[in-house]
Amino acid sequence: MSDKIKVAIAGIGNVTSTLVKGLEFYKNSVEGLWHPKVGGLTLNDIEIVAAFDIDSAKVGKKIGQVINNKTPFAEISIQSGIMADAIPTHLSKNGQPKSASYDEFVKSLTATKPDFLVNVISSGLDKTSEKYAVAALDAGCSFLNATSAKTVTDKIRNAFEGKSLIILGDDLMSQFGGTAFHRGMIDFMSSRGIRVQKAYQLDVGGNQDTMNTMAEEIRERKRNIKTESIAVESPFPFRSTAGTTEYAEQLGDSRVSYYWMEAKGFLGSTVEMDLSLRTSDSTNGCNVIVDSLRAAKALLAKKDLGKSDIISSYAFKNPPKKMHIRESIKFFEDAFVN
Repeated sequence: MSDKIKVAIAGIGNVTSTLVKGLEFYKNSVEGLWHPKVGGLTLNDIEIVAAFDIDSAKVGKKIGQVINNKTPFAEISIQSGIMADAIPTHLSKNGQPKSASYDEFVKSLTATKPDFLVNVISSGLDKTSEKYAVAALDAGCSFLNATSAKTVTDKIRNAFEGKSLIILGDDLMSQFGGTAFHRGMIDFMSSRGIRVQKAYQLDVGGNQDTMNTMAEEIRERKRNIKTESIAVESPFPFRSTAGTTEYAEQLGDSRVSYYWMEAKGFLGSTVEMDLSLRTSDSTNGCNVIVDSLRAAKALLAKKDLGKSDIISSYAFKNPPKKMHIRESIKFFEDAFVN
């Protein structure tokens, strides 16, 4: 295994654009970087070796043409990915999608010899995400699933570990996004002896992922994932709802989260919180992605795959093993940073 972390990416959208720009920026700076070193590795140790999409407006072009940025990775050509779901409306508007057969994709992925395939396609394409996970396994590379699709099952995890590979997921939890912030607030209130009674989190966003989430089946599944993730933080059950409620194109890549909480203190006194948080979806996720890749690379080098749960609990809303958010950060930093 080489010292460099070779990454192939499925889904060339806002997150990939931000990641490519970040890898270039952090060659000479650590400003805004959560963990400059993870597992002894810096962002200079990450390189993109392949890119995949099915959008006919992107396939065949170079990354730099699509994201309008000149970096060392800008000259990589975008190849055809796979599609196992119904074609989303926004893709059919650009013409017939350029998807590859499963075997063609595995062959293309194998040829680039990546350490990881990072799945950042839009929400709702669950069958496609599952196919990408199996394709990574067949191509002999590890897999990171940023989408809400359930790819990390016991069966597929055992299959990856049987090949000395790692699978991480599911549903990326941004560094300071709606779910992380919500969990942090409940954790702090609980640690101060305040008992949460009711809470809600309503998200409004303007990117393509939010638009796809508006489909009722997808919205309900993501709502359940977020609600279950948040519930971990309180030692007592409480009524909670969390999820994306609306798409607003004018927000672009921004997301606005609205929170309301009611809790009880001494003599049942009421503590009520009502606030909003605005963040950028793509920038909010990249610190977590680069941390996960470097930590996983360190485990692969040591052949210590059993600690992959630490990475998934730190980085995802729906990991195989759920932890309190404060606990997950501590375990991650103790294992890979300190």
